[in-house]
Amino acid sequence: MLHLKWTARLCLCVLWVSSGAAQTELPNAESSLFSGSGNCNFCHVARPPAVLTDSLGNDLTPSLDWRATMMANAARDPYWQAKVESEFSKNPQLRAAIEDKCSTCHMPMARTQAIFDGASGYTLAEGRNDSLAMDGVSCTVCHQIQPDNFGISESFSGGFIIDSSRVIYGPYQNPMGGLMGNFTGFEPTYGSHVITSELCATCHTLYTSYLDENGNIAGEFPEQMPYFEWKASVYAQQGTQCQHCHVERVDSPVQISWLPDSTPVREFSFKHQFVGGNTFMLTMLKENGEALGVTADAVHFDSTIARTRRQLQQRTAAVSVETEDDTNFLKLFVSVENLAGHKFPTGYPSRRAWLHIKVTNADGETFFESGAVDENGIIQNKDTTAAFELHHDIITSETQVQIYETIMGDVSGDVTLTLLHTASYLKDNRLPPKGFNTTAERYPDIAILGAAAEDDNFNHNDEGEGSGSDQVTYEINIWDQPSGKMDVLVELLYQSINPVFVEDIATHDTPAISQFLGFYESAEKLVEVIDSTTFEVDVITSVQVQTSETIPNEFSLSQNYPNPFNAGTIIPYQISDSETAFELAIYDLRGRLIKLLESGRKAPGRYQATWNGRTDPGFTASSGVYVVRLQTSKVKIARKLIMLK
Repeated sequence: MLHLKWTARLCLCVLWVSSGAAQTELPNAESSLFSGSGNCNFCHVARPPAVLTDSLGNDLTPSLDWRATMMANAARDPYWQAKVESEFSKNPQLRAAIEDKCSTCHMPMARTQAIFDGASGYTLAEGRNDSLAMDGVSCTVCHQIQPDNFGISESFSGGFIIDSSRVIYGPYQNPMGGLMGNFTGFEPTYGSHVITSELCATCHTLYTSYLDENGNIAGEFPEQMPYFEWKASVYAQQGTQCQHCHVERVDSPVQISWLPDSTPVREFSFKHQFVGGNTFMLTMLKENGEALGVTADAVHFDSTIARTRRQLQQRTAAVSVETEDDTNFLKLFVSVENLAGHKFPTGYPSRRAWLHIKVTNADGETFFESGAVDENGIIQNKDTTAAFELHHDIITSETQVQIYETIMGDVSGDVTLTLLHTASYLKDNRLPPKGFNTTAERYPDIAILGAAAEDDNFNHNDEGEGSGSDQVTYEINIWDQPSGKMDVLVELLYQSINPVFVEDIATHDTPAISQFLGFYESAEKLVEVIDSTTFEVDVITSVQVQTSETIPNEFSLSQNYPNPFNAGTIIPYQISDSETAFELAIYDLRGRLIKLLESGRKAPGRYQATWNGRTDPGFTASSGVYVVRLQTSKVKIARKLIMLK
């Protein structure tokens, strides 16, 4: 056990010099396996000019950065607690299993100790009354994890190994262990594994059980897979670990402890900032700190939020645009490149990103806008008739939005928002990291799913698979707009909690759900701008150039070419009346709609549509004979086309 009790050491407090840490005390509870962060903070705290300060005098106290992170507040996270209660409200017979599973990584010290002491599981109620549980992912968790099972299945989903040896691993060779061992019973030991991705993967690779229609466990669902996404990227091949992006290294001489005075100066250290992408929840923790019992002050959350926003804007994704126009269409070729070492968005399925495109004409009027969002974080003008928004290669309407997301499906293939009912993803078009390909380890668990899997512009470029990017073509009808300069805004937006997830948990009434909904109601529904660009295009539209000689005198549909076809075919047609709505669509021989190609109104003129053999749900149609039909209220023209695969 401990050589000296922490309470006996507190007589040394008169020697401590404050580093500007938060006024709320960090916990100093202990168990046979763990010690609260306040105990670690006793020695590992800045004492200028040398202890835990860099060459510029910046404070490097680990707890100062850590205490305002999502890891420190993993147990206090009000959305997590609400979601856990929502899950067991839907599946009350599995409450004990749900709480134990979720507390493994959100309350790791108390839950691991309980299992070590012989308990069969751990509950939220126990955790809420245990300061070690509420200390979140704390110092003596990560620094005690042993590497014996790293990278194999047993290590994932909270399968980390911590035993009673009380070995504290760190990145420094030849650590000074005498005083720390005497004071705490923890023995500092060099462990290179503490700065490897496999350490992070023990919790951030998560498989969850799912149920069949009868409520029986039917299998495991790969809920969160950033580790295997990373392994499939060029970053893993280059040796870039999770910590390189999420834990800043400081290459400056530093003494990491003020006790003893002879603690050696190290050539580097790490800021325990654990920067992620969840500004929304960090802001909620800041604004409701007293109710949630956080140990960080508002100023510390402000610093963490600012770092998180920089990470999102500088190291996450980038957009670029090329343009093309004629007298009828403005074409925007919008490219989105993933800069992260895993999919974007990654992790918990409520996260999504999307493209917002806004075009304003020469008169200053907005005439096209896809992906606009309101003050409640809800995407506007989106087609709500479908179960979910499909992935798009070409967008021709404001009701179509390119949303990068996962959509969860149950054993029947229906959309669900309940993790225990999720057997697979119905859609996963999140931007993959550079180098990502179908030969990756555990590819079925990290696969691109839905229409994106057949989109030649998704994760592909001239060099083949693995671009880590997507190109979306926006074909914007400008025939009835005035000629002149048009302003174009292109934004990639990000949201950590899709409002439909909030609506789903609101169908139940529990203490944690009520608390979260109260916080959510008063919160600003933050939508982060990951990247954006604005520019002008100078266009001459058909309003100015159309003459009677160029106006077709009838609606017509020409034979497609090539015919038969394989990868795609071109369908020429012409419009004679801008006031008449038309529809151009593909049907099978039984008259069932296969693909709506174009609809609405257009300026009179000659046009071409293309069909790549995909159906509206995003699947590839089978070989056979199909019918392309151009119709209005007065005209119906059809031609047969043949697809061969």
